[in-house]
Amino acid sequence: MPNKPASGVITHHGMVAFDFSTGAYSRASGVGQWTVRPIDWPIFKVPPPLGQVLIEFDPPIDGPYTIIVTPSRTPDAPMLSCNYGNVTPGGFEVVIFNPVALLSYQTVRNGSFSFAVIQ
Repeated sequence: MPNKPASGVITHHGMVAFDFSTGAYSRASGVGQWTVRPIDWPIFKVPPPLGQVLIEFDPPIDGPYTIIVTPSRTPDAPMLSCNYGNVTPGGFEVVIFNPVALLSYQTVRNGSFSFAVIQ
C-alpha cells in the first residue's frame, strides 16, 4: 500500500478586523470557540492595540496544531505581513508588521488578518 499523508482538520478559523477609528480588534467572522484581544503589557492596565494580538481558545486545544495566518493588505500597506508565535493549548499570538516601512516606528502596525488552525 502507498503511504498516505495524514489529513488535518480545521478546528478554528476566522477573520480578525482592526477598526482604525476605534483602535479595537474584533472577531469579524469564523468558526470555533475563540476570541481575540491585544496581548498583555506589564506597564498598562488595559493592553493597547499595537499590532500584537492574542487568539484564545475556549476550551483549550488538546494536542498539537498548525496555524496559517494571512494579512489583509491595504493601499497604505501593500506588503503588510503577519506571523504567529507563543503557541499554547490555550491560544497563540499574532504580530502584524509592515516589512518596508519608511519610518522605524511603523514596522509593527495594526491591521486585519485571517487565520486557520489545523489539527
